[in-house]
Amino acid sequence: MIKKAGSLFVTAYLLLVFGVYPFYMKEGYVDIGERKYEFFLYCSLGALFILALISLFYLGQALHENIRQKKAYLIDWEGISLSSTDVLVFMYLALVSLSAVLSKFRQEALWGVEGWRMGFVVWAVLCGLYFLVSRLWDAGRVVWSVAILASAVVFLLGITDSFSAYIIPLEIREAGFISTMGNINWFCGYLSVLAPVGICFWFFHKPLANENKFEKWKAVGLFIYTMIAFMVGLCQGSNSVFLWFGGLFFMLLWIGVERKAWFRRWFFMVFLWGVSGQIIRVLRILWPGKYNYELDNLCGLFTETNVSLWIAVIALLCYLCMVWIQRKTGSMQENAEEAVSNHIKTVKRTRRIQAAILAAVILCWVILSAVNTWTAFSGFLDAGLFLWNESWGNGRGAALKAGFQMFGEMSFVQKLFGVGPDCFASYAYSIDEIAAGLREYFGVSRLTNAHSEPVTSLVNVGVLGTVSYFGFLISFVVRCFKRGALKPEFFIPAACVVGYLCHNLVSFAQVLNLPFVILIVAMGEGMLRRENE
Repeated sequence: MIKKAGSLFVTAYLLLVFGVYPFYMKEGYVDIGERKYEFFLYCSLGALFILALISLFYLGQALHENIRQKKAYLIDWEGISLSSTDVLVFMYLALVSLSAVLSKFRQEALWGVEGWRMGFVVWAVLCGLYFLVSRLWDAGRVVWSVAILASAVVFLLGITDSFSAYIIPLEIREAGFISTMGNINWFCGYLSVLAPVGICFWFFHKPLANENKFEKWKAVGLFIYTMIAFMVGLCQGSNSVFLWFGGLFFMLLWIGVERKAWFRRWFFMVFLWGVSGQIIRVLRILWPGKYNYELDNLCGLFTETNVSLWIAVIALLCYLCMVWIQRKTGSMQENAEEAVSNHIKTVKRTRRIQAAILAAVILCWVILSAVNTWTAFSGFLDAGLFLWNESWGNGRGAALKAGFQMFGEMSFVQKLFGVGPDCFASYAYSIDEIAAGLREYFGVSRLTNAHSEPVTSLVNVGVLGTVSYFGFLISFVVRCFKRGALKPEFFIPAACVVGYLCHNLVSFAQVLNLPFVILIVAMGEGMLRRENE
């Protein structure tokens, strides 16, 4: 009974975070980061307190039962198992605590910088929630459903805002801000974590001949959601979102080669992505002058030209060819053992090719960028993505340069444990040379992170904290992949983490993506634990 109460309360808390939190505002865009942080912190502290009490009652009940039955042990330690992800989360919490204690900037390390709030308090709350949610949540689908519905509304508002149709009355009308989310980078961070939920539910949906009407409408709804997610990503004017697109497509192709139906659907998904780009193009034609973001970026390339159209055509042809081949060969019988062997070989071969192509693309980009940056012919590629200077990535070059300079200035102990959680800005502006360079490039704007989470993490929590942080996220993804071959639902939380990691290569943790990704990891850990029971 006590555990059931804990499960119900966890579900209620998750519904509040996934369903209400994205829409919470106070005084419009005024200090939206601070107001979002306060909402999340107060709700989460209350939830932590109640869940901790429920957990203590549950343990007390188990202890009383063991004493009554005169068992040889008071606590069943074998039943309290720790996964590799659990251990790494424990390590990260310990290292963040130590980093905060050793920090010279105690106030920022404890509470975080105003407006960002990625200090020790938030990390401690999130780690506590991870353990309680993963142990008490019953893995029901209602939370996933609410997450999909709420994010769909957020995405639709993002599209309407991009076309100057502000449905929510707000006092600020700037292209760089989105209803309910604030800064465009915050919006893209939310998109990278939440959109994979609905997209993966659609991708792994298994069509059945005898589906009831509810299942058919659900499939239609997920199809529409996928289109909306692609459209909003293609009209936000942020190049960073293409890292998320690339990571999502790469992951689903890696998985898709396991089954022919998934492989075909991958090409259909690419077709939908291309069509989404052309729909945005048509909307701009129908409402000229309404789109309020610049087009001199990758979003402009794929929505103002025929590039996405050709991608859609090629992907559709591939999909139709695969359907035709499957129908032609469907009646042919093959030795079962030989078929399995051939399938395994094909999967391995395809993945080797996929990995080789990815490595080749990265290597080509590095070589072209290096030649473009350091040779006498600097600038032969008129594209910011191939020129490593302070302007690279819309100013990210300057932020990255500062991050690496700061890490170089840190003592040996600081390199291990960092200067303190969310103390990037405090440390940067305490070094005269770095502070002068930042003021020269960013003016009065205060740089609070390196616009790359790995680099920011190195400065804030050091090498040990960075390794444990990315370690628990990657270990979780690997464990989900191992289970996903038999139960595709395990790929869903893994896709959310992959999307977060890819996008944050050139972005940052904040109150509208980090809480969601940690809670999704906790939910996925709960699913994994129940699978072992």
